Order: sequence, then structure tokens, then C-alpha cells
Amino acid sequence: MDVETARETIAAAPPPRLRLAELLRELGADDSDSPPPERAPSLTVGALVDKAAEGGFGFLIGVLTLIAIPFVGLSTPFGLAIALLGGQLMLGLRHPWLPRRARRRALSMTMLDRVLALLARRTRWLARLSRRRWELVIQPRLIGLCIVLLALGLALPLPIPGSNLVFLIPLLLYAVGILERDGVWIALGHLATVIDMALLLVFGATVLTVLERLWHWLA
Repeated sequence: MDVETARETIAAAPPPRLRLAELLRELGADDSDSPPPERAPSLTVGALVDKAAEGGFGFLIGVLTLIAIPFVGLSTPFGLAIALLGGQLMLGLRHPWLPRRARRRALSMTMLDRVLALLARRTRWLARLSRRRWELVIQPRLIGLCIVLLALGLALPLPIPGSNLVFLIPLLLYAVGILERDGVWIALGHLATVIDMALLLVFGATVLTVLERLWHWLA
């Protein structure tokens, strides 16, 4: 194979795509300008969980994290759902589980289209830099503990500037690391979790006040 032929082969090769994006496409999500008209208008969270049996916890955590990014009002319910999934990882479960009520929650295909578009256009660098490596770092119980801490931080109405993204970014790193079996992203997720917990300590007094008000409201 000469140099010119090699260049043509490289140019013709499709761009790398995350496993997370591939699974969303299999569920019917579309990031083109004109999605197919024959697809279902919505998808239940239960269908995502069933798909997660193929993609693992990383798929479901990644989808819920990406949904929560542009929809600020959904950070609390999705944060609690992600915390539940992290707890299952911490306990050593092999497949994700959600309560029946949560499984019945409908997600519009338009919302999933936006998630796929976000993956396709804003996270291409993640696909290029992701590969199977550092697998000894991928310890599900430790990852589950970190995901629980981050998800609870996401669920609480913390008065920290940009608090949603502070918790969402490491959650996405964990999701990609689990799906791609990439220990580098897991290690970066651990580092980001430590930084987030340090921020919570810095804002500790304010956080305690918020928790106290929340407790009084529940009582």
C-alpha cells in the first residue's frame, strides 16, 4: 500500500464514536436534521434500563447525566436516580434496577436526540482519546461510592455557583470510563470527586443550613 492509498484509507475511515452514542442510536435517537418519522415519539426509562443490561451501568448513568445538563429542573430527580444506580454498583450488583414508578417515566425522543447531538458535536474529543487501558483502576465498588456522593450533591439545591456542572462532569467521566473500559477517565473522575468533596467542605456551613431547612420541610 503506497502513501497516497494509506491517506485515502485514513480519510475514508469513520470518526471514532463513543459506545454511549452507539447505544442511543440503537434505541432510535437521531442527531440529523430530519429524524425518521416512523419512530416512537417517546421512550420509557424502563427501556433505557433494559438497554443498560447490554451496556452496563455506564450507559444508564451517562444518559441520565447528559439529560440533566440542559434541564436544570431535572437535576434533583435524576440525581437521586443516579445515586440509586451508584449504590447498586457499590453493593456489587451486575445489572441496573429502578423502581416501577421510575421505569414508567417517559422520555421524549426529542430529548434523546438532543443528548445524542451533544455527544456527537461536543464530546468528539472523548471518543478520540478513549480506549481500553488501565483496567486495574476500574473498581466498581469504589466507583459506585463516588457516584453516590456526586449524585447526592447534584440532587441537593446547593448554593454553589455552577454546582450542577461541578457534579455532572465527573459523572460523565465515570460513565465513559465504565463503558469504554478506560481507567484513565475513571482516575480523572476520582480526582474530580476529591475536588468536589473539598468544595463541599469549604461551603460546609451553607450546606448544613440547606440540609437543616430541607429536614424541617420534610418534618
